Amino acid sequence: MSMPVPSRPSGFRLGSGDAPVQVEVFVDLECPFSKKAWPTVLAVANQYKGDRVSITAHSIVLCDHRQSWDLTKAVVAIAVDDSLRAWQFISHLYQHQADYALEAFDHKTRHDLRQLIEDLAAQFDPALSNSDLAAQVSDEEGAVTSRAKASVRYAISRVVWSTPTIFINGSPISELESSSTMSDWQAVIDPMV
Repeated sequence: MSMPVPSRPSGFRLGSGDAPVQVEVFVDLECPFSKKAWPTVLAVANQYKGDRVSITAHSIVLCDHRQSWDLTKAVVAIAVDDSLRAWQFISHLYQHQADYALEAFDHKTRHDLRQLIEDLAAQFDPALSNSDLAAQVSDEEGAVTSRAKASVRYAISRVVWSTPTIFINGSPISELESSSTMSDWQAVIDPMV
């Protein structure tokens, strides 16, 4: 079975698609290692603002993180086509990861998760308190799900099986991982800019 061609590129890019240095970061919203890496990823995005470096966040779903799928769909629904908003909401979710991590949801339902997502979205942006977010996240055939699936399929095509996984200019960079510092990132990126 072939995968459908998505209507737009996967992920949420900060920076120019024409930048000579293209960074891709694959994260899972329930993954503690992705959460650990995220502040440094944000610092990298801020450090290299401009037209020389682009950084794209891809929210993917690892098989052992059952809450991650609905959270990924929520990011897609809230961001629409605003990459900065996606990055901000991902940051907000990581701040509240303990609320939806496996331990917190051991005896809870998917309905409980969707209610939590609505609550977290309303905290992030009070205008979302009256939105149809729960319906968008619940709709397994809608545009939000289709776009979220495209991100997951893209990760599969890149052979991403753990998070965080970092690519620069299409090549996996195994020396950058959850405990990498800003200096570690600079050592890889600075020679390219």
